Amino acid sequence: MRILKVIFLALCASPFSAHAQYAPLKTEVLCAEPSYAVQYKDTLLDNGNGVKLRTQMCLPVTDKPVPVVVMRTPYMPEQLKISSLPGCKQYAERGLGYVIQHCRGTGGSEGQYQPNIYEREDGLSLAKWLDSQKWVSGISLTGTSYMGLTCWIIADILPEKVKCIHLHHYGVDRHLSAYNSGLFRQDILTSWSIDNAKEPISKPFKDPDQPYYEQMQHMPQETMDVDRLGGVELPWYRDWITHTDYTDPYWHEGVWATLRSIPEKIKVPMTVVAGHFDHHNEGTILGYELLSPETKAKSRLIVGSWNHSFVTTPTVHNPVRDKDVNIDADAFNWMYGLLVEGKEPQHEVLVYSIGQDEWLNLPEWPVVQYKKKTYYLTAQRQQNGKHWILTTDSKMLKKKAVQQFTYNPNNPVISIGGETLFTSEKTRGSRVQPEMGYRNDVISFLSAPVEEDITIDGKIKAVISMSTDVDDTALTFKVSEVFPDGSAYNIRSGITTLAYRNNRLGARQTYTPGTVVELTFEALPIVWQIKKGHRIRIDISSSNFPEYSIHSNYAGIWSKQTRNRDAHQTIYVDPNHQSRIEIPLR
Repeated sequence: MRILKVIFLALCASPFSAHAQYAPLKTEVLCAEPSYAVQYKDTLLDNGNGVKLRTQMCLPVTDKPVPVVVMRTPYMPEQLKISSLPGCKQYAERGLGYVIQHCRGTGGSEGQYQPNIYEREDGLSLAKWLDSQKWVSGISLTGTSYMGLTCWIIADILPEKVKCIHLHHYGVDRHLSAYNSGLFRQDILTSWSIDNAKEPISKPFKDPDQPYYEQMQHMPQETMDVDRLGGVELPWYRDWITHTDYTDPYWHEGVWATLRSIPEKIKVPMTVVAGHFDHHNEGTILGYELLSPETKAKSRLIVGSWNHSFVTTPTVHNPVRDKDVNIDADAFNWMYGLLVEGKEPQHEVLVYSIGQDEWLNLPEWPVVQYKKKTYYLTAQRQQNGKHWILTTDSKMLKKKAVQQFTYNPNNPVISIGGETLFTSEKTRGSRVQPEMGYRNDVISFLSAPVEEDITIDGKIKAVISMSTDVDDTALTFKVSEVFPDGSAYNIRSGITTLAYRNNRLGARQTYTPGTVVELTFEALPIVWQIKKGHRIRIDISSSNFPEYSIHSNYAGIWSKQTRNRDAHQTIYVDPNHQSRIEIPLR
């Protein structure tokens, strides 16, 4: 848990103990002035089953009942006291108590920490205890990442005094957080597992430029814990990496089934916060989408151009308004309005448009788009010879034209920029891309300059016809904006495998080597304005490591593979196989 304890300490530097990257809030952005003295309490609360959980409280001094904001965390070190968190004090000074409970087995709480397993039981126990206290007038749940999980996991069974939830960066579908087409999101989940394992494992040195690459590339990955971490098995990690199918019962029972079923049952208003470059983007937005119409009508969705740590990317467009929606202030003001001022919750959807530098107030998002612009991959080379023409004119496709490359799993394409990176901190988000032609196994296509500003809004789709000489492999695409000086910044990427072709949530399929198949796969949604005179670049390859696990080019469960082999990939770019990228437009 070492690295995430450091993260929590950074978060606590923020005035409201929620987000590390916001500068200290000026009092004029808050809807209330400090008017209360503050008191602190530190106690052990029985969860009802004999396990005592450390619970710290920062409360306004008053004889009247007060509303409280509740956060449950596994990341707060035992020696850290709530009295040292300035954000909690600022809440209490303005009439909102702040309660922090340490998850089972962490921070001074009794019991054994097992990620995710006890949060429903323990979280409900705390909510019921607070509900029973005469000094509590109302309750709001809040939290980011794992602390967001602790909100979701009890949101369908809340006691009466819980009036609202303001959560950030956590998804309600664990399989979507872990996998894309059978490929595991190693940069976040393998690293998280190593950093948060409570067993007496031997934690290796983590190179900031290649965090845990050696552990991630270990084969078979199923025994990485024993082979690379001092001989201790991590059974929950092994569960994650061996249950690759969405249809596997593992993802539809126990805590994961409960989590997925909750949103449609929620009755209280919510503010759900996501980031364009947060690894929980897909599942967080899904949680909002699954709310009942009645609850959604009084709830909010906010999507900013930030990563998991609320750091804005890209900055190449010189954004000015990216933090006009300040989540720290928004959390306080929204919860204060509902709990103290008795305001009626209103529906709102705010999405930041990259490049345009504007927050869009929309009816809903993402939406199904009917307007699109199609770009075709060709076999016509640009004059400099380093890349190929990307065109909107299908008449440029030549008969029997192909693009070919060899994918070697022992030399994977390293992730430079990405939507679901976390541990690779220097490269997560939108980053400047290598020059085209930097690798023989990355095929680049470049468009002509766009004739007017175009705004991407939704999920970019790839439709690629390919064949290969192995029984399974992967294929990736990356879309970037190219500036007049030649620099390129990634917008979105997508990945698929032959085993899960055209059905990432289905069961594993077989493939006969040499067969031409059409693959249709999407990127995560985005709002991004490409400026007039800029170009669009498409990169096609077969790996994106460590954002996703390396495909061995053998059929079967990735974590059980013991060997790699080369795959010779053929991409068809002819009139009968119109490999293309479809860009949704606003």
